[in-house]
Amino acid sequence: MTKPIIGVLGAGLVNNSSFVPVPVHYCNQAYCKAVEQAGGIPLLLPVLNEISDVDAILSMCRGLLVPGGLDVDPRLYQEDPSPLLGTIDEQTDRFWIHAVQTAMRSGMPVLGICRGLQLVNVALGGTLYQDLRMKNPDHILHTQRQNRDYLMHQVAIEPDSRLADLLKTTALYTNTMHHQCVKDPGDGLRITARTRDGIPEAMENADGSVMLVQWHPEELCASEPRMQALFRDLVKRAQVYGIHGALTPRS
Repeated sequence: MTKPIIGVLGAGLVNNSSFVPVPVHYCNQAYCKAVEQAGGIPLLLPVLNEISDVDAILSMCRGLLVPGGLDVDPRLYQEDPSPLLGTIDEQTDRFWIHAVQTAMRSGMPVLGICRGLQLVNVALGGTLYQDLRMKNPDHILHTQRQNRDYLMHQVAIEPDSRLADLLKTTALYTNTMHHQCVKDPGDGLRITARTRDGIPEAMENADGSVMLVQWHPEELCASEPRMQALFRDLVKRAQVYGIHGALTPRS
């Protein structure tokens, strides 16, 4: 079977390693490596000036990976900025939201990671806590300083969830690198995992075409091999989507 192309949403960065600063489009290599190891072909999707052009580039893809990154602009869920808000990028947020909504309208499978979970939730009408202290002032550590492949805290998974089926467990340790979390779930999403302090750690929709995790499984494929199942599932669903459905570019 032909390997499916998985679109990986990119972000902007200024490369200061040259003689002069150079703006670049990027994503962490770990995302692409995880997709490739799962049997897919990763394709970096840059943030374009014309937001509607996402339709054309998504037409080349059979699945969408929404990675980590900056905070989501609170204006997108009708809140004023908190003093605890981190760096935001409105252009990237709006482009990613349009990409997610376009993909979901066609039934394209979506995997959201960290910021990706939060962004997809907002794209579907959900809201966020701009900082974990607003959810639980006594929360455990969620911004680890250890290496990204270090298993930091335990997550409890709902036994009737697709996530539990994929990972073959209802409890496992993950890494953690976030200071925001879900407040109100978006349309069609339910929270399927939490840490013991009540912080949401995973979400999914009813048919399993949208899988969202707050941790970074792309960094754990060696230290916690069960995480590979998330990427294998995305690729498998993308193959089925490639047979039964495809996004038609706007004429």
